[in-house]
Amino acid sequence: MHIDDIDTPALVLDLDVCERNIRKFQRLFDEYGIGFRPHIKTHKIPELARWQVDAGAVGITCQKLGEVEVMANAGLDNILLYYNIVGEPKLERLCRLSHECDLTVTADTPVVTDAMGAAAVKQGAVINVLAELNSFIDRTGVPSVAELVNLARHIDRTPGLNLRGMATYPTSRQSADRIAEAVQAFDQAGLNREIVSGGGTPTAFEAEVVEGLTEHRAGTYIFMDRQCIDRGVATEADCALQVLTTVVSNPVSHRAIIDGGTKTFSADGDMPRGIVLDFPGAEIYQTNEEHGYLDIGNCDPKPSIGDRIRVIPNHVCVTVNLHNQVYGCRGNEVERVWPVAARGLVQ
Repeated sequence: MHIDDIDTPALVLDLDVCERNIRKFQRLFDEYGIGFRPHIKTHKIPELARWQVDAGAVGITCQKLGEVEVMANAGLDNILLYYNIVGEPKLERLCRLSHECDLTVTADTPVVTDAMGAAAVKQGAVINVLAELNSFIDRTGVPSVAELVNLARHIDRTPGLNLRGMATYPTSRQSADRIAEAVQAFDQAGLNREIVSGGGTPTAFEAEVVEGLTEHRAGTYIFMDRQCIDRGVATEADCALQVLTTVVSNPVSHRAIIDGGTKTFSADGDMPRGIVLDFPGAEIYQTNEEHGYLDIGNCDPKPSIGDRIRVIPNHVCVTVNLHNQVYGCRGNEVERVWPVAARGLVQ
């Protein structure tokens, strides 16, 4: 199959660039002496997770139980589920998965861990847990090292749970002192810290300065996107995945319309909606659900109806979640067509 035979809009993956990104980040963490645990929320494809593990990853990271189920059913093991698990239906699934694969989960409050422990005892499971520390984005995680130690002690004495260490996100020079303090506090309290897990693609190159880190999680690195370019950790040449679109209208000389809008790209990030390749000077300045507005006033030559245009998305993770498949290409030949197996599995 030739790339020109792909109907649009579609996700096109440059396999050579993808493989290069996998090798580059794995080599980086091998040199740091830190385990690398890729986050599959970016691609949601078991075959790509296998590529990452085969390259040397210690395991994988998932964000939701549905992703864990897809990856475990595909034979992936050593999975970190980075999310508070709340509610009886989810706890039942968590216990079942804990019997089926090597699974560890994060938690940031005894309210969560108490329910988790009770469910584990009821179902005869043991759930591995990392106590989560807030880094500097004020999302989840306890706000202080003292509270982290108290939470870890609580997990350690809760029947049905097995404390394996701590986790935080993101990890960088900015959070290095706090993590070092947490490591020292765990040691002084006699708490298990076999895993000290950090994360983030943009901050991956700072991981070596974080004392005590045993592993790092990153997701976007496998594809890269405009956000990574803006953060200075990628170039256009590093962006393995693009959205392939077609010009469907050219009502005036300065505007063209492509067949991809927010249902193709998502609405994440500021305008322009990604980086337009193939026609330098073109920018997506507005999107509706199924229309992308392309400013072509500075293009020479200008695209015409029927021309195909590749776009690097603003945030590749949410873009992938909108599509059913990814077309893996070498040059202009389609080598693989992968279903996005964990697409939409937000429960």
